[in-house]
Amino acid sequence: MKEPLQRVWWKEPMIWLIAGLPAIAVVASFATYFIAADKPDALVNAGYHKEGMAPGKDTTREERAAALSIMGELAMVNGVARLKLSGRLDAMPASLELLLLHPTQSGQDVRVQLQGLGGAEYVGAVPESSHGKRRWVLEPGDHAWRLAGEFTLPLAGAIKLGSDSFHNRP
Repeated sequence: MKEPLQRVWWKEPMIWLIAGLPAIAVVASFATYFIAADKPDALVNAGYHKEGMAPGKDTTREERAAALSIMGELAMVNGVARLKLSGRLDAMPASLELLLLHPTQSGQDVRVQLQGLGGAEYVGAVPESSHGKRRWVLEPGDHAWRLAGEFTLPLAGAIKLGSDSFHNRP
């Protein structure tokens, strides 16, 4: 009687099928980990939060803006932001800072310096690449008060920025 031919284990296709596929999965998982760990994305911008989800948030500057009835009317056309400010302020600030915060990618945050034109009007340059939902924060250089809210860029005309959004939060 003839004995069956014995093959070496590495020449058996079933061994490679049974052991090879899990080995490939392990190597692929390590490769995926190293790719992800090399350049992690910030999942949520530190300046962006869902209302009611920030415990112990200091709201004194928003309360001050509400007490002073500070309001603004903002329009953005052709890369230029124009703001008209009103409220019971002793003197209008020389400049304002408008932050446009992206919800997830801090690299897309925009800081706009609004310079006073005299009276209560301000103007500043805004990059055209800003599109989508943004959290906005408006404050003077001395950080005495702050207005904050959300809108979607590009704006379809002038919008009202006001301290009433502080009192109307859910």
